[in-house]
Amino acid sequence: MPYPRVALTVLAVLATLAATITPVGAQRRVVDDSTIPITGHGFGHGRGMSQYGALGYAIDFGWSSDQILDHYYGGTTAGRVDNSLLTIRIESANDRPTVAQVDSGSMVLLDGDGDVTHVGAGGAIRLTSVSGGFTLADAPTCAGPFTERPGVITAEQLRISTSNGQRSGGSGTVGSGTVVVGDWNGDGTDEVATASGGAWTLYNSTINNPAATVRESFTMPAGTPVAGDWDGDGIDTAGVFDNGRWSLGNGRNFGISDFGASGDQPIVGDWDGDGNDDLGVRRGNTWLLSPGAGADVIRFDFGRAADTAIVGDWDGDGTDDVGLLRGTTWIRRTGLANRSAELPRFNYAEPANALVGDFDGDGVDQAGRHDAGMISLDGQKAALDARLAPDLPLDETIQRCVSTAEQRYYRGELRAVRNGGNQRTVNAVAVEWYLRAVVPREMPASWALLGDGSGAQALQAQAVSARSYSLGENRASYARTCDTISCQVYDGRATRTNGSLSSNEHPLSDTAIADTAGVVRIRDGRVARTEFSSSTGGWTAGGVFPAVEDLGDGTERNPNHDWVNSVQVASLEARFGGRTLDRVFVSERNGLGEDGGRVLRVTLEFGSETFTMTGNEFRRAAGLRSDWFSIDWERSNGAQGCICPDDLDRNKARIDEAFEDA
Repeated sequence: MPYPRVALTVLAVLATLAATITPVGAQRRVVDDSTIPITGHGFGHGRGMSQYGALGYAIDFGWSSDQILDHYYGGTTAGRVDNSLLTIRIESANDRPTVAQVDSGSMVLLDGDGDVTHVGAGGAIRLTSVSGGFTLADAPTCAGPFTERPGVITAEQLRISTSNGQRSGGSGTVGSGTVVVGDWNGDGTDEVATASGGAWTLYNSTINNPAATVRESFTMPAGTPVAGDWDGDGIDTAGVFDNGRWSLGNGRNFGISDFGASGDQPIVGDWDGDGNDDLGVRRGNTWLLSPGAGADVIRFDFGRAADTAIVGDWDGDGTDDVGLLRGTTWIRRTGLANRSAELPRFNYAEPANALVGDFDGDGVDQAGRHDAGMISLDGQKAALDARLAPDLPLDETIQRCVSTAEQRYYRGELRAVRNGGNQRTVNAVAVEWYLRAVVPREMPASWALLGDGSGAQALQAQAVSARSYSLGENRASYARTCDTISCQVYDGRATRTNGSLSSNEHPLSDTAIADTAGVVRIRDGRVARTEFSSSTGGWTAGGVFPAVEDLGDGTERNPNHDWVNSVQVASLEARFGGRTLDRVFVSERNGLGEDGGRVLRVTLEFGSETFTMTGNEFRRAAGLRSDWFSIDWERSNGAQGCICPDDLDRNKARIDEAFEDA
C-alpha cells in the first residue's frame, strides 16, 4: 500500500538524519582533528571598567562619566587629588645605562635637594651604575661618541633635567642685610631687595644676571622688613613690622596698621584673592590672618612652634597659601587651614636663608635662597618642574635615548636609580601631564566625537580610571607604576624614529583630562586601583569590585563582545610533553552570563592521564581574547559524529517543516 505523501516526506528526513547518528557513547562534534573550535565573549581580564562598555553606555544609553564609573567601580565614590608627582619605571631600560639628551640647551644632574651637581658637556649624557654610584659620560647627541669622566658619582639616585627646562634658574649678587622678595616693577616676576638698619636697596631681576643691578634705595623705620602689594596696583612696596605695629610703604608714604603683638612672626599674603596683600602673624603654632578691615580674623593651628612660617601661591590660583620650613624640609599646603591639601615635601634651603617668590612669572611661587650676598633662585626647580612641568617647547624637553635611531620625549625629569645592584630608569612627572600620553594609548581619542559628542563621556571615564589606577599603584619605593601593559601603556610625550616625529598625545584626550582634572575614585579612604579592559563580553569578572551585568558592552561598535577562534591541537600537545590529546572541555564556570559565564577550569584528557588548567591559563596557552569561552572537542577515532543539543533543535525544525510541507 503506498504511503501517504506526508509519511514519505518524514521518512526521507529521518533517513537522512539516521546517516549522521552514532551511538550515545561516541557523541561528539564533527571537527577537523587538527584544530579546536572556540567561541567566546569579551577581550581582556574583564575586571572593572569595559572600555567598549563605557562607550556603549555613553552613546547608546546617554550616561555621564560619573554614571559609568559608579556602575563599574561599586563600593567607590568620587574624590579629588592634587596634581602630585608620579614616578614611572621604564621597563625597557631595566639594567641598562640611563642615556638622555636635549636638542636645545644642555643636560644637568641634580641631587635629592634639587641642587645642580654636574652640567653636561654636550647635548647628551650617559649614567652607568657601578659599585657605590654612577659613572658619567658626555656626548654631543645620543649617537655619541661618549667621553667618560673620571671618578664615580656617589649616589643611589640621580635626577636628570635640562638647563632650559629650569625656568626658575638664575643667580645674582646683592649687598648684605635681610633679603626681601617683591615685584618692584609690576611685571609679574619677583625681584629681591636688601634691608639693613632701615636702609633698603631694591634690585632688578636676578634671573640669569651675573650681578644684580640696583633699582633704587631708600630708608624705612626700624623693624622686621616685609613687602606686599598694599593697594592692589600690581606693584609690591616695602613694609616693616615692629611689636604689632606695621609701617606700610605705598610709594614713600607710610601707612600705619596695628595687628599682632611683640614676639609674633610677621607674614604677608593675599588671603582672599582680591589682589591686595593682607597682614598676618604666627604665634607659636597658631596662625592669625587678617583679610582686611571689617573681615573676621582667620585663625588655625598648623605645624610646630619651632617651625618657620612661609607663604606663597603654590598652585597659581591667585590666593596665597601657607607653608612651613622645618630645618631644610619644605611643607606646603594649597590653602590656609589644616584641612587643606599638602603638596609633596622636598629639602632645600634652611629657614635663615630661604626665599619665596614667583621668579619666572608663571603665577606659581617657587623656592630660592641667599648666602653671603649670593642669591640663588633655582633651588626648587627639579621638585617643582617635575610636578607642575611647564609646557616646554619640544626641543627643550628631555629625551631618553632608546637607540641611536629612536628617542622618546618625557615631560618632567628622568632619574637614574640603583636598586639592589640593578639599574633602573624612572620618569618623574606631574600626574596630569603623564595622563596626556596614557589616555590616548588606552582609548581612541576619536571616540569623543561619536554619538554627536556623547562619546566624550567615555573618554572622561577613561581619564578618571587611568588617573586612579596610576595613583593606586605602588610598584617600588622609587617608582609608583610602570610604562607597559602590566600597568598602563606610556611612551612619553612624543617619539622620534629615524628623524620622523610622532606625538603620543591628542587634543581630544587632553580635553577629557582637563575636564576631570584631579578626579579619582576613592575606596576605604584611599585612591582605588581601578582596573579596566577592552571588553567584558556582557558581565564584569568581579574581584575587587562587584561583578555587574554590562549591557553597554553590547554596543554594535564593539568587535569583541562575541568572537570565534580556534587553537591548534599540536600547540596544546606540545605544552604537555607531546602527549596525544583525546578530549578538552570546560569543567567549571563562574555562573554569570551566557554559556554559564567565565571559565574557572578546563579539563584535558590524554589517554588515561587528565590535566586541569584555570580558564586564564588556557586563555594564555590558546591565545584567546578572554577567559569567557566555550569548547567542545574530542578526537574522532574514526567515528562519524553525533547529534548534539543544538543539532537536535535544528533537526526538530526540519521535521516540523516537513510536516507543514505535507
